[in-house]
Amino acid sequence: MIQTAKRFFCLEGIDGSGKSTQLKFLASDLQKRGFDVLCIREPGGSEISEKIRNLLLDVRYKGIMSDKTELLLYNAARSQVIAEKIAPALDAGKIVLADRFAWSTLAYQGYGRGIDPQTVLALSQIACGHYNPELTLVLDLSVEESRRRQTNDNRIPDRLESESANFFNRIRNGYRQMAQDFPECVSLIDAEQPADKVYSQIRQAIWKKLDS
Repeated sequence: MIQTAKRFFCLEGIDGSGKSTQLKFLASDLQKRGFDVLCIREPGGSEISEKIRNLLLDVRYKGIMSDKTELLLYNAARSQVIAEKIAPALDAGKIVLADRFAWSTLAYQGYGRGIDPQTVLALSQIACGHYNPELTLVLDLSVEESRRRQTNDNRIPDRLESESANFFNRIRNGYRQMAQDFPECVSLIDAEQPADKVYSQIRQAIWKKLDS
């Protein structure tokens, strides 16, 4: 059983799924309802975590950084942002919204890189303790549509974004497996729907948790 923290929510998904935009909509909606909201992105969210983020995404380290180093760095960044930002915010009664969190590591380093999922989960337990989102919504998107959307953005891919289509198909399948294995805290939303329909489902799911 994954230990979770109340009022902590996360959006996950491969790049191009719209999670960052949807998280901004959600934060604005919650603030209008009178909630105090902290938004973080992963990896990052604190000075130390942002420095680790720069290491992780730097294209100069593609083919150099080992999979285990990558796994440990993600968890180090996460442990730091929990201590500095997330735990104090939740203790103060705020809602915390994360653009990715620990499920990303299981998806990318577990299913994507092929590291044993039980090893990934055990390390996550050390890094996070009970500070896992009570609900994670995975915006499910095909790799083909993900790449089409990113091409339209005209951005230079970072170290992770430049991986192969097979890598991202393994990640997508990993997210789907998580929704089956951990239905109490992970749910899928079809991200190929229009953005307003995606947000309507996100909003309904979060409001249900807050009103329960």
